[in-house]
Amino acid sequence: MLRTHNLSRNVVRVKPAFLFAAILFAGAACSRLPTLTPQILAEAEEKWNTHRPDSYRLIIEMSGDRVENGRFEVEVRAAQVVSLRRNGLVLRPNAGQDYTMDGLFHMLAQELGLAEKPAMLGAPPGYSVYLSAKFDDATGRLMRYRRIVGGASNSVEVNVVKYAEQ
Repeated sequence: MLRTHNLSRNVVRVKPAFLFAAILFAGAACSRLPTLTPQILAEAEEKWNTHRPDSYRLIIEMSGDRVENGRFEVEVRAAQVVSLRRNGLVLRPNAGQDYTMDGLFHMLAQELGLAEKPAMLGAPPGYSVYLSAKFDDATGRLMRYRRIVGGASNSVEVNVVKYAEQ
């Protein structure tokens, strides 16, 4: 004799908007960076100034909605930029935009100032700018930075993909 089992199924109906929000939240939680504040930036920069080597090499990848994606290769010797390349092309560094670690700290300070005025970054009234960054615990060097502008497509992401003291 063949027996059949009647299995009851409980189906929970989930609204698509809730499901999308749950997936978005889970993804954000996995890649969450700490919020960047003036205090956190000052502490990281102080550590960097204490541990800064005279010579180092960086490779930085920058991307965003309104910036041309780029891979920057920077070599610093005796605290001076000796080589700067963007996507393989040689560049001359400009003061404050030399992509050294000091240049990155300068950029982050400017970003904190801009975040206080979201409209300057294209945010509609009532929206905010969200800055997040990760710094090396021992040396204070930047590892990753992200800016998201609420209500606008003006994000920026900076990843230090390689750092080597020389």
